[in-house]
Amino acid sequence: MKSIFGPVPSRRLGRSLGIDVIPAKTCSFDCIYCESGPTTCLSVTRKNFIDCSEVLEELGAFTRKNPNGADCFTFSSAGEPTLYDPMGELISAIKKAYPQIPLIVLTNGSLLWKPEVRQGLLKADRVVPSIDAVTAAVFHKINRPHPSLEIGRIIEGIRAFRKEYKGQLHIEALFARGINDGPEELSAMAAVIASIAPDRVELNTVVRPPAHEGTRGLTGEEMTRVAGFFSSLHVEIIGTFQSQGQTGTDRDLEQRIVETVERRPCTVAELAASLGVSVARVEQESERLGKQGKVSRVSFGGKSYISGPEHA
Repeated sequence: MKSIFGPVPSRRLGRSLGIDVIPAKTCSFDCIYCESGPTTCLSVTRKNFIDCSEVLEELGAFTRKNPNGADCFTFSSAGEPTLYDPMGELISAIKKAYPQIPLIVLTNGSLLWKPEVRQGLLKADRVVPSIDAVTAAVFHKINRPHPSLEIGRIIEGIRAFRKEYKGQLHIEALFARGINDGPEELSAMAAVIASIAPDRVELNTVVRPPAHEGTRGLTGEEMTRVAGFFSSLHVEIIGTFQSQGQTGTDRDLEQRIVETVERRPCTVAELAASLGVSVARVEQESERLGKQGKVSRVSFGGKSYISGPEHA
């Protein structure tokens, strides 16, 4: 499949069936922590990268084979989803076909200053823009944006979307050690996010192999300290993935493993929980795929991850 992958084990969403409508690593940011690797096409130009009909056909094929195979549909890719020009059309079609399945959009928020981008997201059940910094220097250091983007304009776009959007708006903030975890930036971030008044703030840190190998995450104690700056808001420190069900089949397991880890590295346990098969089965299959050069092993933060061959 070109545009459907997973389900991916998500620490916040359960078994998330990914919808990817962007060519790999086409993004408006080149974040130092990105688990998908460095951005190769830094862009703010919106395009119709794939026909909506193809995405809907693939969703239909998946749901027919796996009627209870996902807890949600999530626009999440190795790039920025709002660069997809007919996003509004596709979201409307998906919600019409699958009204009972939550539809979530994970976005870096960089294009929400555009009215047409905000309009296209209004029918999603949940939208999760990121705010990793609010001062220009830190923003450029952690997110490495397209030259045309300014953090003030991005924040105003998210604020405008909050006023128009009737669904659940969560803000995600990811923290990297020594980059955006200082008290001045944290205080400024807390004030800005409070002014937006999201339904929830999700605090995250680097837990998978990042694009820039010197990037490091925070400890649990340090994340608790960070959370203290956001005490006036509904805050959640993102926890470990918990399976909310089983996909019930190991059919096409090789393809599903490869498609998943090409987009984000996963531990064996995460893959097993997401794909609904045993840890032993994933270990056996990933070892075989490793010998064929289709996947690799990479260590980060004391954990071993199955990743795409490019990380070898």
